[in-house]
Amino acid sequence: MELGIYQKIEILNKDLHFNLKVNPLEGYQFSQNLRECVVTAEEFFECAKSLPILFTKNEQQRFVAFALLGIKPQQNVLLDENGQWRAGEYVPAFIRRYPFVFVQEQQQLMLALDANSPSLSQQQGQALFTDEGEATDFTLNVMNFMKQYESACRKTEKIIAQLDELDLLEDAQAQMNSGGKKYQIQGFKRINEDKLNQLADEQKLELVNSGAYKLIIAHLMSLGNFKKLSVLAN
Repeated sequence: MELGIYQKIEILNKDLHFNLKVNPLEGYQFSQNLRECVVTAEEFFECAKSLPILFTKNEQQRFVAFALLGIKPQQNVLLDENGQWRAGEYVPAFIRRYPFVFVQEQQQLMLALDANSPSLSQQQGQALFTDEGEATDFTLNVMNFMKQYESACRKTEKIIAQLDELDLLEDAQAQMNSGGKKYQIQGFKRINEDKLNQLADEQKLELVNSGAYKLIIAHLMSLGNFKKLSVLAN
């Protein structure tokens, strides 16, 4: 799930990428096979209007929240027939950051990119390095966005861990129909509403003060979007 849209990841290097430029993507075809993607706590309210928000653990056994983009394997139903994101639907930051990504290198996060991205060019676009080999304002802005995204991921991880400590997460699955076929969405967790209601007042207050309670509400509201995905998949 983490890197499904990246084909050839290269750590940004002024010797290797000195002449490389970045252009706005003309579409989101690179995400057409992405059925889910990570979302952060800062995105919950906007994302909940468009997509189901669910919980799981990633390969590093860290808690993550993710948005479901489709019900069939390798199908993103938020794309139209022209590879454009459907109007009015939320585009997660995980996708908006493309072709950039942070990778771990010797216990340090390094800015990298997908060298096979169609947004890259040697001729025109936003330069990554100045003539003196320094990072351009464009690259510095990308770095700032990526740092904010990474910080939001860590914040989200802590919030979900808090929900887990309160025993509010339960294993769940969804059965959906598309084109006369049934599809099982498995391996995710959701909030158990009965356990949420049974929390002591001081525990509920703790969730309110930490900002977690409003995220729980956004998550629960988002579950109504399962029906939308089923319709779009037909």
